[in-house]
Amino acid sequence: MKELFTIFVSPESTFQRLKSSKLAWLTCMIVLMVLSCLVIYLQMPILEQTVLNGLKSNPQLSSDSYDAVLAVSRITSYVMAAFSVALLMFLGGLLFMLLNLIVRGEAKYMQLVTVAAFAALPGMINGILTGVLLKVANAQTLTDISISLGAFVQDKGSFLYKALSVINPFGIWTLILYIIGASVMMNRPKKQVAVWIIIFWLIISFGSLLLVK
Repeated sequence: MKELFTIFVSPESTFQRLKSSKLAWLTCMIVLMVLSCLVIYLQMPILEQTVLNGLKSNPQLSSDSYDAVLAVSRITSYVMAAFSVALLMFLGGLLFMLLNLIVRGEAKYMQLVTVAAFAALPGMINGILTGVLLKVANAQTLTDISISLGAFVQDKGSFLYKALSVINPFGIWTLILYIIGASVMMNRPKKQVAVWIIIFWLIISFGSLLLVK
């Protein structure tokens, strides 16, 4: 499907073509699920070591049970990676539908799910690139490598690190695709939808950081 590639170089014309497509979201979702599992595969050594460290810190567990727990953890990681792709797509479609009502747009729900799906592709590139760098650098934790402003913060557990990690080129790329895709599907000016999308993005991105602090 050429839209999976043209979305990176000509997003507006790509979304125009996707506007009349009924199954583009499904194709993109499958690709996203595969890429998401690839990201988990690249991160798996670190994830397994984290789980193993947790098991060793529990004196009630015997070493004989480690392999079984790790196997379950491995399967769960892949399943959750695929499931989260679908969840975020359809949840994103609902949020866009709310915006569609606010700006009195003309989009249908599945068109907005399509926007959420294709706009997620840069994020997957970020995940794969980060995963490769983690392997190359022989990193011990997932925070050892960050393609964001958070990379300049030494304390990886600080709120500042988490806040700056939100600001990365792939995240901005996704935000731009949100604006272009929503504008096309809703048939509304980019400036009109951009204001609302940026506000929503700021609330969700930084609001979630406050909740987990």
